[in-house]
Amino acid sequence: MKPLILFGIQFTLALVAYALLAWWHLAPRLAKLDRHQALEPLVWVHAFRIVGGAILAPGAVGLGVSLAFRRMIGIGDMATATLALVALLALRARWSRADALVWLLLVVGALDTINAIIQSLRDNVFIHPLGVNWVIVTMYVPALIVSSVLIILQLLRRPAPARHAGDLAPAT
Repeated sequence: MKPLILFGIQFTLALVAYALLAWWHLAPRLAKLDRHQALEPLVWVHAFRIVGGAILAPGAVGLGVSLAFRRMIGIGDMATATLALVALLALRARWSRADALVWLLLVVGALDTINAIIQSLRDNVFIHPLGVNWVIVTMYVPALIVSSVLIILQLLRRPAPARHAGDLAPAT
């Protein structure tokens, strides 16, 4: 099987699995929380984008993958992860501009992801050994996409009064 076809199958199956998980389990629970509480776990997914920096490690990918490509991927992912951590701090502190930071995270993350996809196809990287980076792209990027959609839905919903964790406990 051609590597790009294998990638497409694995990526699609992971995307569907994460979408179902989000639709069946995450979205209903997040709907019960105020916006900042609902955004926190979704932004955490992006904080671990640091794994994209693995492509910069010696021997992480085959020699056919250019250094320029590796730098673009690694630095873009680590910068986006840093932005996610800043957004998490803002959400936790209830900063008035927390939502704006989350929007910035989404835009930067989306641009980085789109650029990475375009450059991956242009450089035909899937024919080279990618090591753990193959797993990152086929398992983690779909999670980033689904969490980004959930974040957008949270940012677009009307703010509700804050609820505390104890408010979600079932009545006895």
